[in-house]
Amino acid sequence: MKKIFYFLFFCILLSCSKDETKTRQIELGYPETEINLIFSTAGSTAPVILNWDGEPGTYSISSSTGILQENVIAFDTITGHFSWGKDFPIGIYDFSITAQSGVTTTTVEITLTNTFIEGFFSGGFQKVSDPDEIILTVFNDYGLQLNENGSVSMERYSNPALIVSGNWSITDEGTLSIDFITNLSGGEITYMRGSLSFDSEDKEPLFRGLYGTSLNENQEIENLTGIFYFIWD
Repeated sequence: MKKIFYFLFFCILLSCSKDETKTRQIELGYPETEINLIFSTAGSTAPVILNWDGEPGTYSISSSTGILQENVIAFDTITGHFSWGKDFPIGIYDFSITAQSGVTTTTVEITLTNTFIEGFFSGGFQKVSDPDEIILTVFNDYGLQLNENGSVSMERYSNPALIVSGNWSITDEGTLSIDFITNLSGGEITYMRGSLSFDSEDKEPLFRGLYGTSLNENQEIENLTGIFYFIWD
């Protein structure tokens, strides 16, 4: 009789243990899972819903992109706090944040979309015949304004009579295109093709690339005039 009793007691304990394992769930939530950023703006997010349903665990983060190797984010494995610097690149980046305690896990997917809206840059142009030519100095003689409506204005400090009109656009990957004419160009269009990046030391936004008077079928500079280099002002 005692053997039967102990056997039944053991079965009840085993059943309870299995039920606890099956029903344990970690609850995790962030304020937003689709986060829209403005270029050159830092930010952060942290869990607002968290229930470990038992012993507290830790967090981990992963991405299908190479963004985690660029040292532009910080992630706390104890609190789940996730932050990015103003040098976070333009584009769309996915992140998987996982909370784990023992063998129990739950994952939240977060997408950061970083977009350039408008800005003012100071810099200049330098004529070259070879795009790989090393230029040590580009004179700061121009102010370049990219407006939110897609229009472009530019002033030349050494020649206030210059009038520029044009348009700009940018891809999800950060390739910035500008087409403009001036009151001195006789209607000839100048094409600028470059990218927005950050200075490695000062973390200041840069717009640099090539300019010319014609494009190929891939919308790349074909008839090269030179290079340009502008710094976010």
